[in-house]
Amino acid sequence: MTPPTDSDTQRIPVRYWIWLFGAAVSLLGDLTMSFAIGWSATRHGGSVAGLILLLAAAPRAILLLVGGAVGDRYGAPRVLLVSCTAMFLVTSALVPATRAVGEPVWLLIILALVVGVIDAFFLPSSRAMPRLLVPPPQVPRALASFQVTGVVFAVTGTAVGGVLVNWAGLSAAAGFDAITFGIMIVVLLVLRNTIAPPGRMPAGMLRSIGAGIQVAFGRPLTRALLIMMTVAAGLLMPLDALLFPLLARDHGWDAATAGLLVASRSLGVGVIAVRILLRGAFPRPGIFAAVGLLVAAVGLLGLSVLDPLPLTFAAGVLSGIGVGTFTGHVLPLLMNSVEREFQSRLQSIVVLCQSIAIMIANPVLGSLADVSGIGITGVCLGIACASALTGCVVLTRPVLREAKVA
Repeated sequence: MTPPTDSDTQRIPVRYWIWLFGAAVSLLGDLTMSFAIGWSATRHGGSVAGLILLLAAAPRAILLLVGGAVGDRYGAPRVLLVSCTAMFLVTSALVPATRAVGEPVWLLIILALVVGVIDAFFLPSSRAMPRLLVPPPQVPRALASFQVTGVVFAVTGTAVGGVLVNWAGLSAAAGFDAITFGIMIVVLLVLRNTIAPPGRMPAGMLRSIGAGIQVAFGRPLTRALLIMMTVAAGLLMPLDALLFPLLARDHGWDAATAGLLVASRSLGVGVIAVRILLRGAFPRPGIFAAVGLLVAAVGLLGLSVLDPLPLTFAAGVLSGIGVGTFTGHVLPLLMNSVEREFQSRLQSIVVLCQSIAIMIANPVLGSLADVSGIGITGVCLGIACASALTGCVVLTRPVLREAKVA
């Protein structure tokens, strides 16, 4: 993988590009697996699918603060290595399990619970890595490079997910995911001596967790960003795993087409990520984050009213442009709002807030999609209106309008 030639991005350490390769390959497997689980769950109806996704979020939410404190105490790379090894074993075991019993609801529930527990330790450490690998001024471009690379894998990953599900169901996706986790394990072993060990932390797990919470919610900018991201998570994060598969089924499309619909959103995210990678983030990132929510609302409006497949894909791309504008400016702003030694704990709080939002949103949105007279198109329309309202509220907050990345 060749780093960009821009003078600013040349200062990004080589170790980041090595990690990026492993993370992108792992993302390919994650997206394939996520799509496969979502597709298998929606076969049992929107309510059951929402319940299964809720069960994945519940253990993650309960253990996230512990996972973040463990990441800061023992080092994000070490915790990430253990988590990836656990996921490799789980996905490898899932292949013979699904071949033996199929894809019943009880197996999907067990899988959701196990993955949720592992994610509680995996996600905070994984999301802290860019801040640990690059200097603060390079965080926006580093995250953009991950998004650009990730979009390439996301477009292929969701398409591959659709093909694999059509071919051999969840077992094929699980086997593919295990291979990608194996690659990530090798990358982490290569990088194990390239990152400085974690700094000194308060004695005791509870004190460590308390210090992280105090930093996250005691600073006005960090607190405002967390609130904004929580609301956006409840509105936008259910799209790929729940709403897009339900939308595809409502139109009578197969799994491969549903995968391409998810990929269209990723393509829109990539458009913005390329711009940030080449030229840096826009000034006034808080304002552009709000603009991103407004653009995403327009895309979701298109998904709710458009029927022809090409126009639906175009609406998916537009929603992705909005999501990319939002995340591409909020995430660097959030990372640089706290010190390096708090990164895993901050990310655990971010994921916890998002998980709570998803725990509420998935069953509610899934149930509404089953209601006659609302359906999946009505759900998309409601999310569009709520996203636009959130963007307007963000524009009224001075702490967000005037925020700067560095």
